Amino acid sequence: MSTRKLARIYYFSGTGNTYWSAKKLAGRLGDAEILPISREIKRPGLRIEADAVVFMFPAYAYGTPVMVRRFLEKAEIHADYLAALVSFGTSPGGALAEVRRVLGRKNLSLNYAGRIPAVENFIPIFGAQGAKKREARLLLQAEATEQVAAAILSRVNNKSPTFRPFSSFVSALFRFARPNMSGLYRRTGACTACGLCARICPAGAIAMTDKGPVFQKNCEQCQACLNFCPCRAISFGRMQPGTERYHHPEVTLGELFDSPQEGVLG
Repeated sequence: MSTRKLARIYYFSGTGNTYWSAKKLAGRLGDAEILPISREIKRPGLRIEADAVVFMFPAYAYGTPVMVRRFLEKAEIHADYLAALVSFGTSPGGALAEVRRVLGRKNLSLNYAGRIPAVENFIPIFGAQGAKKREARLLLQAEATEQVAAAILSRVNNKSPTFRPFSSFVSALFRFARPNMSGLYRRTGACTACGLCARICPAGAIAMTDKGPVFQKNCEQCQACLNFCPCRAISFGRMQPGTERYHHPEVTLGELFDSPQEGVLG
């Protein structure tokens, strides 16, 4: 009987793209545990120990989500093999380079960096993608997820540059503006104050009132609330309420609600 420790997959996901790939990866790795960063970051003593550890997250403005960066900075990591996988709709930018830099400051080396194309979900800026493009991107995501799974199973090592000045600049601007961007969210009269948006928010950045959600400054801009709202009652900036929304078609609300509780896959 093998005494190999579990592989651990830590993920951050808003609309389900990254979670879907994390779930598929866990299935391919076999003896794996999948854990949401939104829960694990709250642990007072954040120690990660496994043969293989994989960090999965979407690219936000060419960089990592703020919560992911804080998680990497906080965690005490002990692993024989470290991998980071970035999902992206438009461009992965320098997100993986950022992870290498953060880990490097902790005297840790990233063994494998992988990229997973997905459907763009920042609809207020990029708009809703058409059905054919969504189908093509979902296929690309499935293929890329299989490829990175094979690489991790084989313990592939690769290299990528850590110096990405343009990406670092754009990402820094985003992090600076992020607290004030919560003021661009608005609820319409279609809001029923059901509370789903608050439950789905991985950052806990939505407070519910009798009139509906109030968006707070620790918002990560994952767009989960906007895309999952059953009434399309949440808009951002000049986005029209009737604009088509997106979340991964094979990820249910129940999975995203339940994954922060147990999240163990075999």
